[in-house]
Amino acid sequence: MDAFNSPNSQMVVDLNYKLRNWWIDIERDHEREIRQLLGGLTYLIFVIPNPHLIRALLEFWDPMRMVFKFVDFDLAPTIEEISGFIDLPYNECEMMVPYKPLSREFLKSLGMKLNPTLPSLDLGWIHFDFLYSRFGQENSYYSFSDEFECSVDEWETYRLNAFAIALLGSLVFSKTRGRIDTRLGYVVRDLAQREGEPRKTIVPMILAEIIKSLSACVNGRIFFEGCNILLQLWAIEHFYVWSDAVDIFLVMATRLIIIQEEWWLSPPL
Repeated sequence: MDAFNSPNSQMVVDLNYKLRNWWIDIERDHEREIRQLLGGLTYLIFVIPNPHLIRALLEFWDPMRMVFKFVDFDLAPTIEEISGFIDLPYNECEMMVPYKPLSREFLKSLGMKLNPTLPSLDLGWIHFDFLYSRFGQENSYYSFSDEFECSVDEWETYRLNAFAIALLGSLVFSKTRGRIDTRLGYVVRDLAQREGEPRKTIVPMILAEIIKSLSACVNGRIFFEGCNILLQLWAIEHFYVWSDAVDIFLVMATRLIIIQEEWWLSPPL
């Protein structure tokens, strides 16, 4: 296996309190619609990321075989596991494929007027704070009414889509510096199942992005663009052993120990 080239890989490391408050605000009236779109992905909002665990796991990743290679066994996340974690189906569903960036039509898809002052749209991204300021609070429509070409009732529907885009772009297909990939506008549109149309699934995309990000970071990429929180939950499922004194992650001849939030790899057992 190649040497590990990115010991300081960056990733989602903080709770996004704006996203959490946005969810709490819309959950009261729209929980069913959001759950239908995103399944259990909304629970990721409340998980405290642990980048130390992901960086430790990266040292075991074999990018050629796409598995974690330990002393006497190999292991990798499976599509069944990811589906179970996020409570979204993948069997008998159409697989989504990546689209080209939505560019300036992204705003139109959310009921907004075209905005020539946002050059980032031509680069395929928009900032989280832009979405939050226009859709994240109950009075956002009235604060930016001159930017919308929809009614306040229509805005309520667009608000749910904007939240789904923001969650996916912040926690699942994350970019640096709060950037949200505008292609996620297509993803959210396709996740909204219409009567008579086959259901589409995002599960393979999530798993593929995790695996791609693992290999990219091992080969030197700085930012982990996959869902490091889901990978963290997967690691806990497989390696966590509870103890009164410490939290221990056992990986055969190496173990990872947390004491007062300080992490290190201990000597071989």
